[in-house]
Amino acid sequence: MKTAVFAHRGYSSKYPENTMLAFRKAVEAGAEGIELDIQLTQDRELAVIHDSTLDRTTDGSGLVREKTLKELNRYSAGSLVNPLYREEKVPSLEEVLRWAQKKELTLNIELKHDPEDREIIAEELLRLLQVLPQKNSTIVSSFDHEALAYIKESEEHIVTAALSLGLLIDTAAYLKKYNIEGFHYYYPMLSSKDVKKLLHHGVKMRPFTVNDAESLKECYQSGCTAVITDDPHRALILRNR
Repeated sequence: MKTAVFAHRGYSSKYPENTMLAFRKAVEAGAEGIELDIQLTQDRELAVIHDSTLDRTTDGSGLVREKTLKELNRYSAGSLVNPLYREEKVPSLEEVLRWAQKKELTLNIELKHDPEDREIIAEELLRLLQVLPQKNSTIVSSFDHEALAYIKESEEHIVTAALSLGLLIDTAAYLKKYNIEGFHYYYPMLSSKDVKKLLHHGVKMRPFTVNDAESLKECYQSGCTAVITDDPHRALILRNR
């Protein structure tokens, strides 16, 4: 089976990250999956944005968790990249799920939250996934593996993936303990041998953020389940040669 290509925060090498524009363009480029990040708002909605603050990716400032979803909608999530994209807003996860619902697309939703919000963000995500089920499986990933365990206890059918910069102590056994199917890792930190060993144990291997040609080819040759990349078009050209 070919390694799937997941667009990291959408087609983020060319378009404003984590926006509907970046997601649409990723699909147009042929990406089989989209990786996106969610943060909890003041009114317990789920906003699609990577950082805990608005400052880097929007023309607003302040903490996401101190804004309501309606307040977030006042800011542009595209103008800092290009004035042409000034109409792009911070999407809600509900908006993304509705858009993706009829598409042959895997969504990789990464939880971004403070430890005290672990259960709240998990519960809100589970509620939305129940209301808006997706055609393809949805992957929930996080550096907070306790949050993934909480999700699994609530809904065993949800596919999860542990985020990590490198190998864990006995990675395969650790993932099995938490009933986690996937391992999303910073690709320079694992050798091809490490990857193949974990694949042999049935772990779904998806490295991030893989952009240069040499690294992409290495991931393909290792048999990675998917690559998470800023440039899905380039990754697909290299894969399909």
